Amino acid sequence: MKKIKEIIFVNESGSEEGIEEAEKYIKKAVKTAVGFFKFPSGYQVSVTLVDEDHIRELNREYRNVDSSTDVLSFPLEETDPRGARILGDIVLCRDVAVRQAEEFCHSLERELSYLTVHSFLHLMGYDHMDDEEKLKMRSMEKRIMRKMGVFKNMDRTEASREDRELIRLATEMLDMAYCPYSRFHVGAALLTSSGKIYTGCNVENASYPAGICAERTAAAKAVSEGERHFVKIAIACSGEGYAYPCGVCRQFLNEFADDDFEVILVKRSGEWERASFSKLLPHGFRGKDMGIEID
Repeated sequence: MKKIKEIIFVNESGSEEGIEEAEKYIKKAVKTAVGFFKFPSGYQVSVTLVDEDHIRELNREYRNVDSSTDVLSFPLEETDPRGARILGDIVLCRDVAVRQAEEFCHSLERELSYLTVHSFLHLMGYDHMDDEEKLKMRSMEKRIMRKMGVFKNMDRTEASREDRELIRLATEMLDMAYCPYSRFHVGAALLTSSGKIYTGCNVENASYPAGICAERTAAAKAVSEGERHFVKIAIACSGEGYAYPCGVCRQFLNEFADDDFEVILVKRSGEWERASFSKLLPHGFRGKDMGIEID
């Protein structure tokens, strides 16, 4: 049986201007998001573009809230007669999307794409009711947006809540370091594509080569829990400067690093900076580069 891949797009925004482009962005966002989930018999999702009055009416009816929002999601757990999973309905407000695109100084394409991805994750059960859930959902949004090629990179001097949490956890791990020989404490906090964070510290040994760096401690914990995709890592140290990962750690992380994997380096003073992993390891290699198939 042919796998069903159906995206139903409806324009109820009251305007036809730019609708063909908007439909293209929205469908691309859904298809990219679907790629992160497995639907053996296919899927069906409905996306409706509305104006501000319409979404306000929906908010009153379904949420008892008398205000407009940028999106609404209505998840479904049903299967159509062809066996495809009916994911639910997404409602996007074009008026709010236009305003937000102007406010955040990016394109309407980027805003509609983001809102679609955000809504789709709601259909899949993701939420942002507390900081932990928000961090996990935000990580998924970034991965999908990067795949689409419309992710707006954060300024190198700006720290998101996600970054601040990684920096905090990496710094806390300095107290856990076992380093009686070097007296140099290192802590790491690794964010994976699932949204989970794994921490680690350096653990030294009287047989020096048997020691392990903080980065690999965190990475090994993540892999042992089934993680296979790393998004970013924060590395804190007790020294005056930044503790860049050693060559072994760079190659170890590269095995599971996403293409735009980020490294945040933190000094004892609390100062921090970003480092491009591609520059730290310009010619790293993975099994797939050698023709090895890895699950």
